[in-house]
Amino acid sequence: MQRSHKFTNPFYGLLLAAGIIFAITAVCYGVMAFHEVRPLVAAPDEVAAAQDDHPLFVWMRHHGEAALIIELGFLAAFTFGAIGTDDYWQRRAKRA
Repeated sequence: MQRSHKFTNPFYGLLLAAGIIFAITAVCYGVMAFHEVRPLVAAPDEVAAAQDDHPLFVWMRHHGEAALIIELGFLAAFTFGAIGTDDYWQRRAKRA
């Protein structure tokens, strides 16, 4: 039975970190969007509702789409990097 040679691809760590950050941002964006469309029962006055917004919701309203697109770009780049360099890291581990 042939023994498996373990190798470490640094893109895997970057991909994991980018994926976690993307997931957190996507959840925050979804919560913000849900918060925006829910009926204003407790505060019918629009000014009072705007003052109750959490700073994260305000930031997501202004920059959320751009953040998601940029993070998606990082995910794509790290994915292609991980797939493209797998053979290199495997050969390097076999030589060691």
